[in-house]
Amino acid sequence: MDIFGEYIDYLQRLSKEKLQLIVDDYNKLANIYNFASINTKKMKKEDLIHKIDEIKNEYFKYFIMSLDLNDYNILKYLVNKKPSKEYIEENKSFIDYLVTKNILFLEQELMMARDVWILFKDLLKSTSKYVKNWDKIYKMVDGIIIAYGVVSRKHFEEIISNIEDKELIIPKLEYYYKKEYIIDKRKIMSNKLTNKKKISAYLKDDNYRVFTIKEFEALGNSTYHHSIKCYKRFIKMLKTNYVFRNSDIEFVDLNIIIPYLYNSLNEEVIAKKNLEETVTTLFEFKGDKLKKKILEEIKKIKLEFPLWEYRGYSRGEKNE
Repeated sequence: MDIFGEYIDYLQRLSKEKLQLIVDDYNKLANIYNFASINTKKMKKEDLIHKIDEIKNEYFKYFIMSLDLNDYNILKYLVNKKPSKEYIEENKSFIDYLVTKNILFLEQELMMARDVWILFKDLLKSTSKYVKNWDKIYKMVDGIIIAYGVVSRKHFEEIISNIEDKELIIPKLEYYYKKEYIIDKRKIMSNKLTNKKKISAYLKDDNYRVFTIKEFEALGNSTYHHSIKCYKRFIKMLKTNYVFRNSDIEFVDLNIIIPYLYNSLNEEVIAKKNLEETVTTLFEFKGDKLKKKILEEIKKIKLEFPLWEYRGYSRGEKNE
């Protein structure tokens, strides 16, 4: 990625339609953070360019404040380091997002305007604490969806009732490009839920299992299972049967536990099939006995994990 030229020079190369999209995005942030929006109906292209250059400090400040911590850290790396082609490819989704926002420009290679680069260096320092705090809220909402699948707006409002600046949560979620849920006036719902009868049945059942905010955050961070006894027993079993260090726990989590528990909440049959294939690939077995035992232990963890049809209660809790 190269740092070259001034932002206004890049704006000159954009069509009037693309310039208007930047203004529209600025106005969305103005509505969220309650500052003045701008009316560009009678502006010519040259006026638009100068107006965007004029408001870029405020625009980019609130843009950064709307990121989650992972994207914030990628942006910080792009600004402060010399990213390799591998790094750019690994983080392609967010980098493409920056290109669509005309923050980065794709020519022979990725480009960032020098004045924007200097501005971001300051903005990233001043917004760090804010982004870290709001990242917890993004993860909390991810956790709510993992727990319930669909939640009524009424119950959602109850969950967030004691959170500071709670009135910003819904507007910021609506702007958040990575959300995997749909927000309307009645509900917040996983975009994996498509069966209307299930959705209706879930919403009618208001017997929600109560979680703490920390538990929702743990679900959103994919660490909730660390507190489940069956999981601890599973890790102990691996240490008994393999040369297994604590550093290997992250590998097991990423490749086995998280895909099975968190990423397949609505696809039980497929999840079990994928689980068996993954375990067979990653572990060496002298016979079927240990393989069967490992699969059994992982499935026991699922019994203690929240289920949508039980409104966040686990199968184990429901059986009790």
